[in-house]
Amino acid sequence: MPETKLLKNKRNFFLRPLGIILIIAILFAGWGVWAFFDPNQKENYFTETVKTGNIVREVSVTGRVKPAQEVNLAFERSGKISTVNIQVGGKAVAGQILAFLENGELASQVSQAEASLQKEQIKLNELKIGARAEDLQIYRTKVENAQRSLADAQKNLTDVKAKAEVDLANLYDDSINILRDAFAKSEDALSEQIDELFSNDNTTSPALTFYTSTQSKNNAEEQRWKAGVELETFENEINSLQNTPSGIDPELILARSHLETIQNLFTTLIKAINYSGNLTQAVASSYRTSVNTARTNVNAALTDITNQQQAIATQKAANNSSITTAQTALSAAKNTLATSQDELALKIAGSSAEQIAAQEAQVRYALANVQNAKAQLEKTIIRSPIKGTTTKQDAKKGEIVSANSPLISVVSSQKFEIESNVPEVDIAKIKINNPAKITLDTFGSGVIFNAIVVSIDPGESLIEGVATYKVKLQFTDDETGIKPGMTANIDIETDKRTNVLLAPQRLIAQRSGNSIILIEKAPGEIEERVIEIGLKGSDGSTEVISGLKEGEKLAIKNKD
Repeated sequence: MPETKLLKNKRNFFLRPLGIILIIAILFAGWGVWAFFDPNQKENYFTETVKTGNIVREVSVTGRVKPAQEVNLAFERSGKISTVNIQVGGKAVAGQILAFLENGELASQVSQAEASLQKEQIKLNELKIGARAEDLQIYRTKVENAQRSLADAQKNLTDVKAKAEVDLANLYDDSINILRDAFAKSEDALSEQIDELFSNDNTTSPALTFYTSTQSKNNAEEQRWKAGVELETFENEINSLQNTPSGIDPELILARSHLETIQNLFTTLIKAINYSGNLTQAVASSYRTSVNTARTNVNAALTDITNQQQAIATQKAANNSSITTAQTALSAAKNTLATSQDELALKIAGSSAEQIAAQEAQVRYALANVQNAKAQLEKTIIRSPIKGTTTKQDAKKGEIVSANSPLISVVSSQKFEIESNVPEVDIAKIKINNPAKITLDTFGSGVIFNAIVVSIDPGESLIEGVATYKVKLQFTDDETGIKPGMTANIDIETDKRTNVLLAPQRLIAQRSGNSIILIEKAPGEIEERVIEIGLKGSDGSTEVISGLKEGEKLAIKNKD
């Protein structure tokens, strides 16, 4: 046990200094980062003014000079050949269009994309400039028009409601007259038209005045008593009727019931007359005429009540529809006014930094659409990547061709080309027709030859375990003195920006996914600024998309 403890103490003895040293190293490293990026530091520093300029991204590789070879060309998409501009033996220059497919739709898409880009750029310019007096007046006019529309909508709703109320009131006024007329016709039917058929008419025991079957007699006398009760009830209801929807609507329903009960009497009376045994034919005919007259009058009253109920229901539906439409128009007018007022307030307030940044993003998006549309259009065109002579031409106007099917071959009029193996980390940056500057060890760095990329192998080659891709370049200058096998130092221009804000890459740090740089806010006062960067140049400069302005001063720590 003592031995184990001794060994542990020895181990701790050796490990403790290492731990202390590690902690000290971490503290110093942290202090160094803080010291460099501390915006409040007062150490010595010098400044560099933010300027605009051009930035170029290059891929630098080495290669060998080889004899020139034939270039086989094809369309990158299928389609119908529209035009062929060269035949076998024809001379071509670099960039010359040799043939193209029917591409009117794609050309239209390019035009649309360019128009959209122009539109978004105009919006951005307007946001940066701010609202003009003319623009503000336009938005004020919109507010005034919206206010007038709202007032009109409010008046229209009031008018619609008033008209609906009057139209419905007129119908209810007519309903009282219709109900009174129905009562009068029912009373006439019972008291006048069929009065001869009964004795003791208005008592609880009315009696038929002629002989008929017992069942018919009983039915007729019972129905006459019920009809009298219905008529009396009907009269009491009319006398106490109030000219309101809540009074008239249910009374129209009750009136229909009263009239239908009275109608049943007439049907029963016709049967009683038909079964009578002591009536002459003339008297029976006279009785039938009286009953039919009574029934016709009551039917007419019943029809009038039914029609009036339908008219009221139709008017209510029309009123609801008109009022709903007017209310919808009023809501729309309110929303339009609120929107117009908000737009005016925004115009008066001007554009925020966020709005400008968002519109700048829209411009970049529109620019990308233009580039994509042009790229798709370019796939319908065969251009000669080199200066040379056509040795093969299989393209025929009107022919349907497949993508990547070789149609035209051009052999270079130059004697030599450069072949280089580009690492996979750089190959995605290189495109056909990228320009390049070439220096040959034989002539020294002071002699520069111009060239362009003419082909990129799609398959990789492993060189010392690294995936590389063969790229061929064609000289575009005089090749006097160039020999096969010469070593070439190649700088391929893969991208370029003109008239953009530039900042040294060494001054830009990355923190939490943001690009950060120090600027001199005032003498002796340093501010940390988040910026958006774009293209990184081969000379150590970086494009600044947003976050800096021309003329601002970058703070650079003095190494002394």
